[in-house]
Amino acid sequence: MRICPKCNRRFPDNTLFCPDDGKALVHRVDNPTPAGSAPPASASMRSPHPTGQQPPGQQPGRAPMRTNPPAAARRDTSPPLDPNNLVGQSLFGEYTITRKLGEGGMGAVYLAQQNSIDQKIAVKVLHEHAAESDELIQRFHREARVVSMLTHPNIIRVFIFGRTEGGLLYLAMEYVEGQSLRDRMGSQPMEEIQAIKLMKQLCSGLSEAHDLGIIHRDLKPDNVLLTDFRGESNFVKILDFGIAKINEVEGGPEQQKLTQAGIVYGTPEYLSPEQAQAMELDNRTDLYSLGVMLYELITGKVPFTGSTPVQILTAHVFNEVPPLATAAPGPVAPTMQRIIMKALAKDPDERFQDAMEMFEALVAREQEIIRERGLSGRAAYVPGMELTGMYRAVDLSQQQPAQASAASVEEVESAPTLAMPAPVSGAQPAGSGVAAAAA
Repeated sequence: MRICPKCNRRFPDNTLFCPDDGKALVHRVDNPTPAGSAPPASASMRSPHPTGQQPPGQQPGRAPMRTNPPAAARRDTSPPLDPNNLVGQSLFGEYTITRKLGEGGMGAVYLAQQNSIDQKIAVKVLHEHAAESDELIQRFHREARVVSMLTHPNIIRVFIFGRTEGGLLYLAMEYVEGQSLRDRMGSQPMEEIQAIKLMKQLCSGLSEAHDLGIIHRDLKPDNVLLTDFRGESNFVKILDFGIAKINEVEGGPEQQKLTQAGIVYGTPEYLSPEQAQAMELDNRTDLYSLGVMLYELITGKVPFTGSTPVQILTAHVFNEVPPLATAAPGPVAPTMQRIIMKALAKDPDERFQDAMEMFEALVAREQEIIRERGLSGRAAYVPGMELTGMYRAVDLSQQQPAQASAASVEEVESAPTLAMPAPVSGAQPAGSGVAAAAA
């Protein structure tokens, strides 16, 4: 249990900041409420849904919707920060900025230490020159609002955002140590089973975003962080929803200005044909980007290149995808070829229609590999699967190894299942077994 030192509201341990006043939550040190007594009227208690139950209106088999409120905007009233040397300075009097982690055209990211508890966070600060642009300021705030709506374990979480007394825009978010997928893959193909495990996690995270009407629009290896989680390596964290489009969540005039015809956002090598033409987008544009990434993971190169962004965008619209048989350094299984080519279809109606459909296709190919190579079911385990409520674990522990490796997809799906609880807290890893998409 955590408590806000300012308003005394109480929250679960997985909540770090008070959504009302932005204060960092601390562990309770007062006496607990006696058994049978009611909590104070000012307290706001949140308890997870019982195992096996879904929140009202939630579809079975989908990622659980958020149980904590989105991050709140907050204005820092502490002394103005020196924008030329933020290291060593304090934000809100609660976080000490310790070092710079990286910098881009829009802003810089710093590592900060929360003074009240042993907690590291990442703080993104918008450059002063960028803060003079109303459009970039809108984009910065949109990134915070969008990501704060998402609680999926494969997406970086935002805790709080706002503006300092000196006018600097900032974003405090989850700090994760790891390596970008771009750095991990380099220019070499990735082993197919590893590529599938990464893509399944990307589909899992995007499924929640798409269910909330949020489209990323800039998926690429640079925006995928790989870290360690509960003993599992290569756990995916999706970064940078800064140019995300919100369908049926925000549709006001400001949003329309940011998506007006003729403006193309994103990275040319990974844009869908409709995005390259500044057309209306839906979730299938992200699935095209996943197809480009999967093509690159398998072949070591993107399908379309050019000397200028316009040439690359034109290729996405008009050129045929180079055959994987010639692009890859080795043979590519027909099933994998079909997955990639379907994701890269020019017409969105010919692609996977949602992230879970692509996820299921990847699972089917994964089962082929398990049968072909005689791998254990553990090879199919998705890190974080016990957190999402999107999968069931199929228990093959009672079968002989030869029988398990030779099981057909139909046999696997009809095997006794081990129900996975939807709540995030208290879940345990699935252990051995084959992960399959929930029916």
